[in-house]
Amino acid sequence: MSVLEVVLVNGETVHLLSVIKGLTSEADNVKDAFDRVRPDKVAISLSREEVDGLRNIPDDFEPELSRYDEIYAEGLEEFGEVAAPAPCYVAAVELADHLKIPLVPVDLDEDSFSELYCAAVSGPALFRHSTRTWLLKRRRFGSGTAEDYVLKWDHAVNNMEGMRLIERKRAETIAKGIAGLASAGGTLLAVVELERAAEVKEILAGADAPEK
Repeated sequence: MSVLEVVLVNGETVHLLSVIKGLTSEADNVKDAFDRVRPDKVAISLSREEVDGLRNIPDDFEPELSRYDEIYAEGLEEFGEVAAPAPCYVAAVELADHLKIPLVPVDLDEDSFSELYCAAVSGPALFRHSTRTWLLKRRRFGSGTAEDYVLKWDHAVNNMEGMRLIERKRAETIAKGIAGLASAGGTLLAVVELERAAEVKEILAGADAPEK
């Protein structure tokens, strides 16, 4: 279930919605957040290219899932219907466009992500990462909730040093983008993937802490 929290960033209020990628029920939670917050701008933890893709989904769209995505989806199905592209993001883009609310992608763009990935993940590490899917397929996460499953999955997939560095950089980039939008005032809704939400919130809270 999505969680809507209020975070202060340099005196400005950010409504932070953490979402679970894949669950179709998350679309309703995003709509509910729009109704409750009534934002005049939206930040989303996607790249510019990903947002463009969601705005141009062909009628005959067939998702191309990696083996990691397939295993993730199989585990997530225990908690509800699963679909791709992520319904939470589809709903956010469609609602923002329908309501004519500016929607700003705040994640790394594709070129920046590729550059970071090449620098952070060595050849041997990439090989290990690409061959671990059979272990994950057999792993039992023992999760009682979708949130617990998603966070355990994220920890298992990104437990190598290079992957952790990438995800930390993503969180920093997302937080920086949100803070920049918040500084301009207005009512901001930030739709952020659950996996990075706590870290983003921590960074934002640190930005609001008084200097000693």
